[in-house]
Amino acid sequence: MKSCSESSTKPNTIHNNNNNKKPPFMPAKDDTKPILQDPILRSDPIETEEAVLRLPTFSIPTSK
Repeated sequence: MKSCSESSTKPNTIHNNNNNKKPPFMPAKDDTKPILQDPILRSDPIETEEAVLRLPTFSIPTSK
């Protein structure tokens, strides 16, 4: 059996630096989403009021 010091792996050596060049650094595209906001709070208050006033009437059932 081999011990850890007798492993058959060779140390990493770089023979030619020209073939191992890294590509230029390019920052990643921002894929974060905007913070969620309440659509009523960010809309025009007059439009919100008009939309509420246009709600259909609800019939209240009467018990017999």
